[in-house]
Amino acid sequence: MRIAIIAHALRAGGGVSVGRNLLLSFSRIARQHSYLFIVPANVGYETLDLSAIDHHVVYFQNKAGYLGRWVFEQFKMPRLIQDFKPDVVLGLGNRGMTAPPCTQAVLCQNAHLFYPWKHFGNETWLNYAANVYKKWIFRRSLRRTALLLCQTPVAETRLKQTFGYSGRIALLPNAVSVDSLAGGGMPDKPAALEGAHHPLKLFCLTRYYPHKNLEAIVDMFLRFRQELRDVLVILTISANDHPNAKRLLRAIDKHQLTSSVLNVGPLKQQELYSYYRHCQALFLPTLLESFSGTYLEAMQFGSPILTSNLDFARQICGDAALYFDPWNAISMKDAILDFYNNPEIAARMVEKGAQRILGTYQTWDSVALETCKEMEIMAAVRQ
Repeated sequence: MRIAIIAHALRAGGGVSVGRNLLLSFSRIARQHSYLFIVPANVGYETLDLSAIDHHVVYFQNKAGYLGRWVFEQFKMPRLIQDFKPDVVLGLGNRGMTAPPCTQAVLCQNAHLFYPWKHFGNETWLNYAANVYKKWIFRRSLRRTALLLCQTPVAETRLKQTFGYSGRIALLPNAVSVDSLAGGGMPDKPAALEGAHHPLKLFCLTRYYPHKNLEAIVDMFLRFRQELRDVLVILTISANDHPNAKRLLRAIDKHQLTSSVLNVGPLKQQELYSYYRHCQALFLPTLLESFSGTYLEAMQFGSPILTSNLDFARQICGDAALYFDPWNAISMKDAILDFYNNPEIAARMVEKGAQRILGTYQTWDSVALETCKEMEIMAAVRQ
């Protein structure tokens, strides 16, 4: 079978993790197929060892913003796929082709497409407009989609409600990234935490996106600085992540919150284990997710989870997390203090998290294998 995989939009955060891990798994468990991989340049795909399979890689390097991506998707990409003569097209970047040359499957992992604007956070107007366009394109590509892949049952329900899709649906969940899995024992303390002597350190692992709701952390400390004097929240953002990221970092300095909010900058996957082991919990006040692999990593590493009381989080974490209202600073503060003052809560969450990892979630190889089976069914029906 000849499979064209569209993944050029998977260039950051959870998207690039899904793209890299799936491509590696295809190269291990589905070597009988031939592949065309369309991926973004300079975000790590170049380092993947795909030598075990028959494949061709096209690296998309966008130097012209939204216009450059539109030109690529409208003209160059369709020609590349047409020339490859695929049996199946797999769109991993939240959209497929509006006129595919064969049967098509599309993975939707952009929650902006199926949640209301309330969940977007303080987004720029340009990105709002871009999301409207992406939603329009996604709706058009659904008309020519034989299989819609969703990451969770919650996403499936919301997609059906939003787009009225009644075709075939299958789940393609996240798994723990192989790059994150480190050995056992207690790793060395990260250098960035050497001077942090707070009894409660909360690890907020994320790039800056408005829907991550990081401004709520600053607001919480401004209102309850004294009550939260023993608490340190560790951010992992870059000032270049988003126009609002610089404003957030300036606000932390302006309000003299550097003793409460520490930004260590972006981390490599191999560094995560050390931070998880030297912090007391994962803290995510996010407003919007499709399937955050960060939750799985926390459970894998035995870290308690404090996060938003929203359907996507409850779907993934179940009773392995302590929940709060992400729009309410009092609710966030109360959850943190409840966790801090009741050690048995942490032990219970770690136990429940370990049970969920073992009993609920798959490896990337098993996810890729199920996806290949679905594509083989599609190709057989087409013939």
